[in-house]
Amino acid sequence: MGNETPHQAPPLRGPRFFFGALVGSALFTGYFPIAPATFTSLFVLVPAYFLASFPVWHALAIVVLFFVGVFVAGDLEKVWGRDPGRVTIDEVVGTLITFFWLPVSIWGMLVGFFVWRFFDIVKLPFVNRSQNLPGGWGVMMDDVLAGILANLAMRLLLLATTLVPAVHTLLTR
Repeated sequence: MGNETPHQAPPLRGPRFFFGALVGSALFTGYFPIAPATFTSLFVLVPAYFLASFPVWHALAIVVLFFVGVFVAGDLEKVWGRDPGRVTIDEVVGTLITFFWLPVSIWGMLVGFFVWRFFDIVKLPFVNRSQNLPGGWGVMMDDVLAGILANLAMRLLLLATTLVPAVHTLLTR
């Protein structure tokens, strides 16, 4: 969530800023007028669902998008201000981390989405402090940490539901 979200972003200058905005706003989903971070997270559920079956590709996507996000978010902060709301590549990475190496069904994805959004919005104190890191690091790290917390919470939920096989089956198949 951005500290500054201008009503109108300055015009993009040149291809570097166009492609930066394309990538940084997760294919322009960050421009959604209402809750762009939540909208982007919903958008990412589809690739996260398919990547869940391919953990190596899933991990590679997380690592590549994280480092691209650090660079692009830092660049876009220079144009749009500190942690701009339109930059949602951090939500992409956080969502992907939430579902990393988890056996989830479509229902499990829905539950995971709400768990992820909870940790991203609530921001535990150590997660919130990570936003003070310089440039794109601060933009990305709070969502990485929230995604890790959401992934751990989902693992605990799946473990707890093994006591209720019908619920476990619903979340994993």
